[in-house]
Amino acid sequence: MAATIRRVVCMMPTARIQKIALTSGWFLIALISLLPILGIVVGLWPPEQISFADVKPFLAYQGLASSIFMTLFSAIFSTLLSLYIAFMVYSQVHLSRRFQSYEKYLAPLLSLPHLAIALGLVFLFSDGSLFFADSGLPRKGLSTLILAIVIKEVPFFLLILSAIGRQLPIKYWLLQGNALGYQNYRCWWFLVFPALLKQSRLALLAATAYTLSVVDISLLVGPNIPELFAVSVYRWQTSFATGDQSLAFWANVLLLMLLAVSVCILYAHEKLAHAGCKALATKGSRFYIGRINPAFKLWLPMLGLLTAMMVVVFVLWSFGLNSQNNSLVLTQLHTRLWQDEWLFFELPLQNSLLIALCSGVLGIAFALLALELQRQKGRYWPDYFWLLAIILPQLSMVLGWQVMHIWAQGGYHSGWIVLSHLPFTFAYSYLVLKGPFQNVESRYELLAASFGYSVWQSWWLVRFRLLLPVVFTAFAIAFSVSIAQYIPTLMIGAGRVTTITTEALTIGTGSQQDLIALYVLLQSVLPFMAFLIAALLARRFRGSMGEAKIGEERVRHY
Repeated sequence: MAATIRRVVCMMPTARIQKIALTSGWFLIALISLLPILGIVVGLWPPEQISFADVKPFLAYQGLASSIFMTLFSAIFSTLLSLYIAFMVYSQVHLSRRFQSYEKYLAPLLSLPHLAIALGLVFLFSDGSLFFADSGLPRKGLSTLILAIVIKEVPFFLLILSAIGRQLPIKYWLLQGNALGYQNYRCWWFLVFPALLKQSRLALLAATAYTLSVVDISLLVGPNIPELFAVSVYRWQTSFATGDQSLAFWANVLLLMLLAVSVCILYAHEKLAHAGCKALATKGSRFYIGRINPAFKLWLPMLGLLTAMMVVVFVLWSFGLNSQNNSLVLTQLHTRLWQDEWLFFELPLQNSLLIALCSGVLGIAFALLALELQRQKGRYWPDYFWLLAIILPQLSMVLGWQVMHIWAQGGYHSGWIVLSHLPFTFAYSYLVLKGPFQNVESRYELLAASFGYSVWQSWWLVRFRLLLPVVFTAFAIAFSVSIAQYIPTLMIGAGRVTTITTEALTIGTGSQQDLIALYVLLQSVLPFMAFLIAALLARRFRGSMGEAKIGEERVRHY
């Protein structure tokens, strides 16, 4: 069979083979990028006969208005608060000589999942916690949810602002503003902030869409009465009670409407921010908020300290910290819980590693394929086409994937879970790789071609090797994204494919804090190890890979 295929391929003209390869490549990446849209369309297909008369009982559902308001408020407020905090931190560290080291510190902060941060806040600051028992932070409530999201999203926005800032002449703008007599903080707010805000539209939309449809941390630390809208949508989607599927249909429609409203609010905020900065700059009015910018120099060290404290608490609880009186007696620590639970978390751990490795590698491969095909065509498509998975409500599109999975009579195994994680790992990999991919100079590949290398040989030996450090970073991010996926894993796997995240959430709803700490610690350690290994490999492969490297390969060839 293999020999027959080889003969057929050899008989084909080279141009035809290239055309088939390009067509197949475009088909694959278009399919992956359009899976979210397909999921939304299928998810909105009524599972039963739906009439507009069903809207009335849906709108009359108890606590619906309060639930919608809290969901929309938490999504917009936490996103904008994270952006403003990230900007004030960025304004203090951008021109610092230690800015690159600050960026390295962001990796451990990004590696901590939302679920771990939410439970870490509960373990640290809620009633009965280890260190700050009288802080007043509720164990479940809107404030805890918003705080957990802000702590997680600030490092994300810092990386986004850092990437955007490299493409803008910020230093020149600051010099111009200082020459006109403006203080440094005024220059940042009046000149730099509007430009960064405009370029951060997709990041703002992604963060908002995530908060609108987040379920895992809403179940653990979100309010109960009324519950957040995403929790209600998920409960209706997974229910078989009479009338719940109708409620789920209208809830998904409303969820998309909330996303549209969020887009309008974010756009209005951008216009108001631009107008406000322009008015303050021209009128010479007092601008007090800019004076607090220096206070945010300590944000990253404090956030790092908070993260370290969370991890320490998880470790202490998992090793048998006395849960009765919270007394810290090191001699009481033991490993019995780890030994007893090994048989229970061994399979979820293996599933998590397998799914994250496969979806991460495939996400990077397809992201590189998408970028290369666009480079060959000489035109890059808009980013939102490739990032649909992170700017659309997850609940709505995963519901459609579940319906298609049932139609296809797919089994409940890790392969389908990898496929459900692929759009997310692809989107984040594309987001990380696009800038460095475009910045690789073509003259290196031309130099390789002058030595007789083919197009694919020069791509593999030059462009890919130059991209290796950022590829490792992209894999760590994709790996972390896959580890943290809850809704796709649960809905596509129907609870039969367990991961550390699904088990952590199930156990997190209970009262065994030592067991909760163990699973959350495992969920946090996996992404951290991925970032650590990626950093070590990136340092190993970082360096000069230009003309000298090509010359070395040429010499070895001969």
